[in-house]
Amino acid sequence: MKKIVVIILVVLLAAAMVFGCSSSKSSSKMEGKQITFEYKAYTRGSNLSYVVTKDSIVHKESMMGEITTYKDKTDNDEWDELLAATEKIDLAKLETFEAPTKKHQFDGALAATLKVIVDGKEYHTMTFDHGNPPVEVKELVTNITAL
Repeated sequence: MKKIVVIILVVLLAAAMVFGCSSSKSSSKMEGKQITFEYKAYTRGSNLSYVVTKDSIVHKESMMGEITTYKDKTDNDEWDELLAATEKIDLAKLETFEAPTKKHQFDGALAATLKVIVDGKEYHTMTFDHGNPPVEVKELVTNITAL
């Protein structure tokens, strides 16, 4: 009886090794690339910006000439969320996405832009209202500004 139990355990262990019961995540198509996210929103008298890389977050706010800078390290989970949101976007079409509202054209909202730099190639949006990005980039912008 003991021999049967040992044989079953060996077979199960071998099967686990063959079929790869590993806990590693599948890699994304953005994995291993140099990526920088730049989000800027501005109007007369104030502006804010986020520059996010795999290793750092730099958030600057300026109101009436007073500049406040926040620096932090990018958490792996936050970075994975940014990559996942980016993979849902056709970056080549980023500049064609229409803004849902145009309040920034008459100072009704801060004028915002998003730039994604992948291995030195820049992709950017047209100007849109801060807080109301085009639907296609809403998840990515929300994740960046939540940092």
